[in-house]
Amino acid sequence: MKTVLLTLITALVIDLSAVAQIHWKPTKATVTFSIRNAGLTVTGTFGGFSGDLIFDPALPEKTQLSASVETATLETGIGLRNNHLKKKEYFDAATYPRISLRSTRVERQENDAYTGMFELTIKNTTRAVTIPLTIVQKGMTATFSGQFTLNRLDYEVGKSGLLMGNEVTVRVVVQTQQVTTPVTTR
Repeated sequence: MKTVLLTLITALVIDLSAVAQIHWKPTKATVTFSIRNAGLTVTGTFGGFSGDLIFDPALPEKTQLSASVETATLETGIGLRNNHLKKKEYFDAATYPRISLRSTRVERQENDAYTGMFELTIKNTTRAVTIPLTIVQKGMTATFSGQFTLNRLDYEVGKSGLLMGNEVTVRVVVQTQQVTTPVTTR
């Protein structure tokens, strides 16, 4: 009897340590960037978004966000510039087909505001970035958005020069649909 009771209590404690998280499936994503070049602001996008978003507003510390885009989808509106930026000196799309972002920690600030600590990998360089996030949930849908600035030279994207700025602003907006089966994390 003691063994059965002990087994039940152990099972209950193990079950309580598992926390059901909500899994969100991306339905639409936009990844945009802007940089100063020759005195003008150049904007562009990346496509081929792929993401895995596990988030429950009640347990932001259990959040797991990962996303990537296809480097070869870089689009600035000018074909020659697109091709130039995909070359080895810049994004080296042939060698590094994806740019990726993975959360290491997410903290609630207030209302729908969070701060996310991420690892951003461009080419063969991974660096920590902090991104203010807004996560707005409406029923079975949620929108994840964030904006941050990085120094392109930290990722060996191009060389320092007089015409092109080093600071790049990146904005990510992901619309999602809740997956019906919560993901269990420990």
